[in-house]
Amino acid sequence: MNVSSVVNAHTHLEQSWLAEIRPGPEGLPFPTWIGRLIERGRALRASGLAEQTRWRAVERGIEALLAAGTTHMGDISPAGVSIEPLLDSGLAGVVYVELYGLDRQQWQPMFERARQLIEQYRPQERNGMCLGLTVHAPYSTHAEAFRAASAYCLREEVPLCIHAAESPYEHQALLEGKGPLYELYAGLSQRPLDPPGLTPIQYLESLGVLECRPLLIHVTQVSDEELDIIARTGCKVAHCPRSNQLLQCGRMPLEKMLARGIPVALGTDSLGSSPSLDVREEAEAAVQLHQGKIGAEVIHSLLGNYHVLL
Repeated sequence: MNVSSVVNAHTHLEQSWLAEIRPGPEGLPFPTWIGRLIERGRALRASGLAEQTRWRAVERGIEALLAAGTTHMGDISPAGVSIEPLLDSGLAGVVYVELYGLDRQQWQPMFERARQLIEQYRPQERNGMCLGLTVHAPYSTHAEAFRAASAYCLREEVPLCIHAAESPYEHQALLEGKGPLYELYAGLSQRPLDPPGLTPIQYLESLGVLECRPLLIHVTQVSDEELDIIARTGCKVAHCPRSNQLLQCGRMPLEKMLARGIPVALGTDSLGSSPSLDVREEAEAAVQLHQGKIGAEVIHSLLGNYHVLL
């Protein structure tokens, strides 16, 4: 462990204004929470206050990260708002520009804009902070987008991250083409997800995406066979136990990942699904969650695992 490093591997700073939708202690089903997230996003865009709200959210998020002693982090930036503030923040890590969409007319422009932002800011990378790309999730993004993004990342040596195997509803959507998560995104798209009949990890492998060794976010719903795939392909994982619990996603089999040598770091996720951006508090939650399976000292050692962002 690099004791001088405190790594928060997964944030959504532009969503720091969304604490109002954070579930209470009893939690909330993942598709219900996603629906609320989408509704609030639409309302913000309609208000005309989106840009200033996101800017202020990023500023407050960076302040919270620095107050928590964070040195390295991975942030998801759908609007590109967090790029410049993070380059100037003194924090190291990756700002992943996001794309998603089941329709080409949605994901293609987002991909082009993401590439433009990456190519614009890569010459300005500094303080150990660099640009990356994120394809949101297998249930929300078309296979062509995954192929195009992973080919670009391989060719240009751009870091990639993906939300994957986050909840049982994701498996239901991909394996069976049904369930509340499938129906939610089918209602948002003119072209519903064509279920591949594979689990999320199997699906990403079949598309060749895992050749990029992406950082996989959440990964609570995985079999031993899928863990073997993750280990064999050299992927990394971000563990967000508080968000996973509040969104009723399940417990990550962390002990099995570590036994296979899969690199894991802790992340807080956004303030819309987590009580704080303090990854040290995330570590304490992980100690309680994995009690009896993994020692506290092992979990605390994950705080220094900045290699997952490389």
